Amino acid sequence: MTVSPNLVQLDDNEIKMLLVAIRQVQHTFTIAEQQSAAAGEPLSADYDNVREAYVRLHDKLSALVGGAAAGKPQIVK
Repeated sequence: MTVSPNLVQLDDNEIKMLLVAIRQVQHTFTIAEQQSAAAGEPLSADYDNVREAYVRLHDKLSALVGGAAAGKPQIVK
């Protein structure tokens, strides 16, 4: 399902917050992978599809707020 980007108005800060949330989910995936490997358990068959969906979403949102620069941490004073 494709949703028109005009339906939801997000400013750059809101998009950046979504990017941070996606990175946190990706970090959680990394931990889950490590724990599964350590326990000798296979990952779910859907796992790679979900992980790739988060990568695609991150890429789309990054493009909206300046591409590669959006993925870099920033110091806020």
